[in-house]
Amino acid sequence: MSVSVEDKIELFRNIIFKDIEESAYDRRHKAAEGFNKNKDRLLQEVEIRKNQIMQEAEKKAEKEKQQLIAKTKSQGQHRLLEKRQQSINEITEMLIRKADSFVSEEGYKEYLAASLKKAAAVFENAASVQFTFTKRDLETLKEFIEQEIASGELKDRCQLKEAEKNIIGGFYAEDGKREIQVDYTLRSLIEENRELIGSSISRRLDEVQGDGH
Repeated sequence: MSVSVEDKIELFRNIIFKDIEESAYDRRHKAAEGFNKNKDRLLQEVEIRKNQIMQEAEKKAEKEKQQLIAKTKSQGQHRLLEKRQQSINEITEMLIRKADSFVSEEGYKEYLAASLKKAAAVFENAASVQFTFTKRDLETLKEFIEQEIASGELKDRCQLKEAEKNIIGGFYAEDGKREIQVDYTLRSLIEENRELIGSSISRRLDEVQGDGH
């Protein structure tokens, strides 16, 4: 039986189409197998990356939170330090005003007498001592001062001088060789106690902060 040209063409076409279909099926099948094979790995990688992004976001948020807390704390500490210094200055100024009034009270004479006795012990072996007082003290209390000196160990070894700066009250003194100096001025007494004032204020501020007030 002879085969016509048309039959040969149809047969050839069927073979070609079959090859195309089989090739397309193979590609689809292999692609599906490849996707199924890699699907779990891809999903795992996506999950890992998602967790990394979330962790990085949480770390960034925590870092920003801690920075904000530190900044707020620093600002609070700065305000406390400013408040402390302001309080020290206010109390020091108040003490200076009280000292200005104290020099007119009877208790001031007792302070001078006690301080002169201390100075006598310091300058026990000094040949001469120069005392520096305020102008007011030399005008109103010179007789009292000279009597206190004459009745003690410094008799006949002292000179009195007017202070060139405001010492409020009290005196400072040095021996003739300028090797020993003492400072019993009221201003010096106040300044020496600034640290004690600061400690008291800090303790009080800590107590108030601790109480949440």
